[in-house]
Amino acid sequence: MAQQTISIFATSGVSITRDLDGKTPQNGNVITNALNGNAFSWERPSDLTIKISGPTTSITFEDADGVLTDDPFSGSSVIDQRLTQAVTLDGVTYTPNAETTRWKFPAPVNVENEYEVTLYDGAGTAYRMVGVSITTGYTTKVVGVMFDGAQPPAGTVLHYIQGVSTYAGSGQSLVIPTAAVCFLAGTLIETPTGPVAIEDLQAGMLVQTLGKGAQPIRWIGRSTVCGLGTLAPVRFAAGAIGNNRDLFLSPNHRVLLQSPLAELNYGESDVLVPAKALVNGTTVARVPQRRADYLHLMLDSHEMVFCEGIASESLFSGDIALGVLCAEALAEIQAIFPQLHTHPMRFGHLGLTMSQAQHLARLNNYGGVHL
Repeated sequence: MAQQTISIFATSGVSITRDLDGKTPQNGNVITNALNGNAFSWERPSDLTIKISGPTTSITFEDADGVLTDDPFSGSSVIDQRLTQAVTLDGVTYTPNAETTRWKFPAPVNVENEYEVTLYDGAGTAYRMVGVSITTGYTTKVVGVMFDGAQPPAGTVLHYIQGVSTYAGSGQSLVIPTAAVCFLAGTLIETPTGPVAIEDLQAGMLVQTLGKGAQPIRWIGRSTVCGLGTLAPVRFAAGAIGNNRDLFLSPNHRVLLQSPLAELNYGESDVLVPAKALVNGTTVARVPQRRADYLHLMLDSHEMVFCEGIASESLFSGDIALGVLCAEALAEIQAIFPQLHTHPMRFGHLGLTMSQAQHLARLNNYGGVHL
């Protein structure tokens, strides 16, 4: 099974008050009580105001299908979503173990999509909030919330509207969000007329590529996300992999590395490795920031463009990458590339997994980041 990481706001970071009188709900903690049904509706006729604050916490678990579901069990066995890294939430530490039978000791620990509720901001924009729970054996506790799809900007006040907002507490699932490949705003991209900051590029402009020369940009997208958790940018210090300035990429963004040992082990000397696989805490390190302004760059095909002097990938139109884009961005891409479903993009270079990239780094005596 693969491992997945989600970022949640702990329950202590969620404040809920009644619109009727501004007081806390009389039926207790709505976030945790919604484990047992639609606790948001228990305050009828009053609507609810929800404010979310504080940093996010990462939860890592095994994953068989790319979705976070409710009740990943078969009888007394946990069949998916078992916790794989210890995590502390609101003072409680959850520790993984190898057990899969729920009634044994130590009991298995797994993550669940406990419920989903539709909330609205002041302008009427809908957000789907997910109550995330951790189950130890047969004991389940809602430990925080995340969002299925777009996350509201920091500081957004949300509302549960009686008779309008919806709640689902059984059988729901969400596609586990994965960071698309992105450049942090300010990154210089090579064009035929010289380097240009990615945020100043536009569709139709030319960028230099490896192997195909100047190619037109077909689409550029922009995403502003919380950069305090798993989406924190990865900084390559100047010179770390041949880059001429500090380079900031999203964790899953891949760079092109060349190594004779890559050919010996994987059959190709030029390989793509995700930025997060090269983190060493010094010359390559995560740099958390409250908001990370990421930009995507899409060409007619999956190509290597030059950023800060090194080769790195343009956006690949695979299901995982496109799955993290908003509906509006997807509609734009589908209008520009109507043939994507029948003629999907192909990779021009071999992409290594995290473990393969880290293994290659070790083979190359990878104390810094120089292969």
